[in-house]
Amino acid sequence: MARSLRSRVLWLVAFSLLSVWLLLALWLHNTVKQHLGTALDQRLAASARMVASMANASAPALSAKPELQAVVNSGLFCQVMNLRGEILARSGGAPSAHLASSQDGFTERSLAGERWRVYTVSQGQVRVATAEPMAVRESLLATLAWALLVGLLLALLGAWLAVRWAVSRGLAPLDAVRKEFESRPVQAASATPSAAGITELVPLVAALDRWADQARQALLRERRLTDDLAHELRTPLAALKTQLQVARLKLPPDAPAMAALAAAENASSRMADNLQQLLALARLDGVPQSCPRPVQEVIDDSLAQLAGHPQRAAVQRDDVTCAGMELASPSLASLALRNLLENALRYTPPGEPVWIRVVADASGLHIHVEDQGPGITANAEALCTRGHRGDRGQTGLGLAIVASVMARSGGQLALENRAGAGLRATLSWPLTGSA
Repeated sequence: MARSLRSRVLWLVAFSLLSVWLLLALWLHNTVKQHLGTALDQRLAASARMVASMANASAPALSAKPELQAVVNSGLFCQVMNLRGEILARSGGAPSAHLASSQDGFTERSLAGERWRVYTVSQGQVRVATAEPMAVRESLLATLAWALLVGLLLALLGAWLAVRWAVSRGLAPLDAVRKEFESRPVQAASATPSAAGITELVPLVAALDRWADQARQALLRERRLTDDLAHELRTPLAALKTQLQVARLKLPPDAPAMAALAAAENASSRMADNLQQLLALARLDGVPQSCPRPVQEVIDDSLAQLAGHPQRAAVQRDDVTCAGMELASPSLASLALRNLLENALRYTPPGEPVWIRVVADASGLHIHVEDQGPGITANAEALCTRGHRGDRGQTGLGLAIVASVMARSGGQLALENRAGAGLRATLSWPLTGSA
């Protein structure tokens, strides 16, 4: 199963970001908690010392001091006691129980079901205790933690979007290389320019270019060899057929060798046909992609190439409904149609028609070639395989050519027996503006 390099990089970066974010969040939370506790403790101590420094007046006068009122307004609670533990003054809302501990300094106490943070200081004849509910501290810490969490989440989201953009930009040359290789014809010998200046891609693209060049050279050698062999064999076969015909003319019709000569002549004709099909296969990858042309012109070209066929007159056309429709690969379509027509004429009895019908529907454009032959008994897919032998000993190269052409042009070849007699071969292309 193929895995996306982009997804792999993004997941690795996401895991790294999340790990760093969690560690940073924990560190910040502990740091803020520690510093916040220290700051609040310092406020408690400063308030207690301020009240203790002016606690020389009587309790009634002390309760009216503005310093004590300032402590109340700051959200803290205060008690002033003498050394015997009697409460001289206290702020509004402070608990009636003693807040001060037995020793000076910070303590945590639980009074009336509520936890308090208390600072006690002794100065002169008084002891002062300032206190703050722990719930207030925890609420403040939770508020800061949520603000910190939201900020970090927004930062994480921004970092994730930035990483996605950076990874997409960083992998853009790979997409460019892929598109260039996809659009490059097999015959192209040019190097891929997208990797220029990218250190990591240069070796990879160079290796792919070398492999593509080797494949192109191998394909050219194969085509050249096939073409040369077909041309070299064409002349001897033509001479052999001529000599066989001359030999038949020199013998009386009832000579015992006439049947053998006729069989040899038929065999040489079949071999010549196979050579023609072999040449078509060799040239298949070299067929240029020409401009779209109307379907009727493609049919005209295919019929023109069959002008010398003895049964050419048997071909009938029904392509009136395709007026204005075009084929995107006319050269390939003409080659496929001509091979289907040759196959249909080969199996159709003399005097019987071969029909070309064109149909366009929602599924695409279809060109039907219908003959009056014996139809097919073998698997239709096997008939399109090179070297398959039919009931008449034919090699089946014609249908192999058609199947290869249709695969290259983005279409399909379908074979089916007709309701009465004969075979219907269909060339189909999807409707995309031009078929």
